[in-house]
Amino acid sequence: MLNFNLISKKNFLNFLKKVNLILINIFDNFKFNNLKRVTKLFLIDKRVIFTLIIIFFSIFVHLSTPAFYKDSWVKGIVKNQFEKEFGFEIIFSEKLNYAIFPIPHFRFKDVKFISNERDLAQIELVKVYLTFSKFLDKNKMNIQNVVIKKAKFEFFKDDLKNLVNFFNRKINDKKITILNSKIFVKDEDEDIYSIISLDKSQSIYDKIEAINNLDLDGEIFNNTFKLKLKNDFSDSKSNLKLEFNKLNKKFINDIDFKDKKIKGNLSYLDARKKYDTAYTFHDDMLKFYSSEKVGEKTFYNGIVNFSPFSAKLEINFKSINLKNLLGNDSLFLEVLKSNIFVNKNLNFNIELKSKNISNHRKLKDLNLNINYENQLLNFDQSNFVLKDILKINLIDSKFINSKKQYFLGTFEILIYDHANLYKFFQTKRKYRKKISSIYITTKYDFLKNNLILEKVIIDNNSNENINDLIKKYNQDNKTIRNKVDLRNLFNSFIEEL
Repeated sequence: MLNFNLISKKNFLNFLKKVNLILINIFDNFKFNNLKRVTKLFLIDKRVIFTLIIIFFSIFVHLSTPAFYKDSWVKGIVKNQFEKEFGFEIIFSEKLNYAIFPIPHFRFKDVKFISNERDLAQIELVKVYLTFSKFLDKNKMNIQNVVIKKAKFEFFKDDLKNLVNFFNRKINDKKITILNSKIFVKDEDEDIYSIISLDKSQSIYDKIEAINNLDLDGEIFNNTFKLKLKNDFSDSKSNLKLEFNKLNKKFINDIDFKDKKIKGNLSYLDARKKYDTAYTFHDDMLKFYSSEKVGEKTFYNGIVNFSPFSAKLEINFKSINLKNLLGNDSLFLEVLKSNIFVNKNLNFNIELKSKNISNHRKLKDLNLNINYENQLLNFDQSNFVLKDILKINLIDSKFINSKKQYFLGTFEILIYDHANLYKFFQTKRKYRKKISSIYITTKYDFLKNNLILEKVIIDNNSNENINDLIKKYNQDNKTIRNKVDLRNLFNSFIEEL
């Protein structure tokens, strides 16, 4: 093994300076008009060729120095610097090599990050780039930046909380790049309820400006996104930008954390409009409200208590599209099916209200309640009106999301005008009996996209013919795709009264 420590550091640096001056003079003369003279210089003066050989050999030796270090020492240096910087354990396999090009770096394969005696990440490849000036003195060699490729991160809810706190302090002063990786967010039973794909992520703490920087490109719930985060510790301000490309949505969050009572503004932008939300955070309580009004009410407002956690949110729309809200590919249903809400300490109530429903002119006054309590999600007390004809109340419901995903609900239909009801459904005149209420219990299987009828009661009565219709409907695995299917189903029950 070569011993490069025998070279005097002072002499070597002086040598490099002289070589640098020679190169500058050579390239200054390397112009079209002087090409002939330069060519002659190379052919006649062998000292130039000898100097270039020395330069090349010296640079090569300098860059090759880390290749002679013992693997165990390199792993120890990287392990100590990693664990000091991030606070978690790193475990290497035996697969380690050193590469000079394009930039000198060590390559580690099959790496693990360990946190709280649990695998935080399994990584296919980690590249560690080194500081050039310290190669000849291995005890002063430091990591310059790190590239992580094809990693599988596993985050639990406590890890996510720690991750948020991580960016409230000064993060790594070495650039960390993550490529082609995935984050699996799990619940306490280690069931995956969300997968975040990371195409590229870069994070670093800028020492000069005292700013945390995080840039991230990825995908969640089948929607690509870009995230940029800056924490300015000198001014006690923070800025976050989150953009969903396919949805054409953007969120911008500005925070002022100079005082104990944190103040901020969250902006939501789509293709048409911008919505601003002012908020304050103090004593584990977050209060927020929209700057926009819908009639005499704010567009939305809410209160969140963090100890213990509970939240109440009210949103008022001028108009809403039910297909966009409850369609099979809607973001709302994707979030529900992701199981992201499963937490024994989580309780919340969200009220969505709208005077009009844009994709159906006769539907009015939607009131959708989303309730989560004791690890159960329901939509009880939700209702809407079919213009002056009837009102539909969801009186009992349950959303089950385990190995199967399905919705159970009992609907109460109160009929104001039975004549217009029959006219709406084009019921034959001989079957138009006066009715005042209908109770329907249903089960909807999200995985099979199948609606099951369990019970139908009209004016507190049921009969064998109605029960037979229910059995036949379920056996045929029919689905209600449009108004015609709904009309046929309604009339088939009315004809059996």
